[in-house]
Amino acid sequence: MAGPREYCGVFGIFGDNCAADRAYFGLYALQHRGQESAGIVTSDGKALHVRRGMGLVPQVFSPGDFESTRVGSAAIGHNRYSTTGTSDIVNAQPIVVQFKSGWIAAAHNGNLTNAAELRRMMEEDGSIFHATSDTAVVVHLIARSKEKRIEDMVFDALSQYEGAFSFVFLTPTQLIAARDPRGVRPLCLGKLDGAAVVASESCALDIMKAEYVRDIEPGEVLVIDKDAQRSLRLPEAPRLAKCIFEFIYFSRPDSVIFGENVDKIRRRLGHLLAEAPADADIVIAVPDSANTAALGYAE
Repeated sequence: MAGPREYCGVFGIFGDNCAADRAYFGLYALQHRGQESAGIVTSDGKALHVRRGMGLVPQVFSPGDFESTRVGSAAIGHNRYSTTGTSDIVNAQPIVVQFKSGWIAAAHNGNLTNAAELRRMMEEDGSIFHATSDTAVVVHLIARSKEKRIEDMVFDALSQYEGAFSFVFLTPTQLIAARDPRGVRPLCLGKLDGAAVVASESCALDIMKAEYVRDIEPGEVLVIDKDAQRSLRLPEAPRLAKCIFEFIYFSRPDSVIFGENVDKIRRRLGHLLAEAPADADIVIAVPDSANTAALGYAE
């Protein structure tokens, strides 16, 4: 696919006995955000289980894939377009590692502008990387952290990052969702009965009839476990910088992004564009994501 590819789809759910199946449908709804690879990691409360592959969600997964993990009540998933690193199975996400504090999986949407610098520093210090994506760097930073609790290790690692990110992390007992202080990439929180759901777009909540609650706030690190939800706050950015391409191109028109309905924003953009008159008889939408803006222009 040609054109901008600075985005992926992330999904997470905690507290649902059908977590693997929910993750599948969540990724299916987010398929437009990444078509190179897909992956799902589930937790059985003690360890993490992963399945990843190249291709579309229905090509990577089949119903039998989830039989061994169906008892798990938490999962995260990822659809990938390569923005950093090669388009190869080694860079498919979520990334799963076992380190001094146990298991952790990570899935990421965005670009980390100082990832190469951090990677070079760690390689000079002896770290070995098996993947070339910038997501691998954050996993190494977590493993190297001197903090005691995993949520504090995650916070410590993200505090060293610069750039745009929406992350979901999974441990055997926790789901952690994080958004960069500038709020460049979207991430929302929903609920489904007693379960918490996070996703790049609200359309992933709609497919399973989960209720949209709110956006994860810029700079928020939301920790979800069986007892409660609690938020940590990364240092505040000088200004917000929400990506306009989420409205123009990336997101599904039926999603709520940055608190706004994408379809309505695209129609308003078409109205604004029409204020610059053109000597034309017909309005044509190219590509399909421009359909609503073209309707607004024609109106």
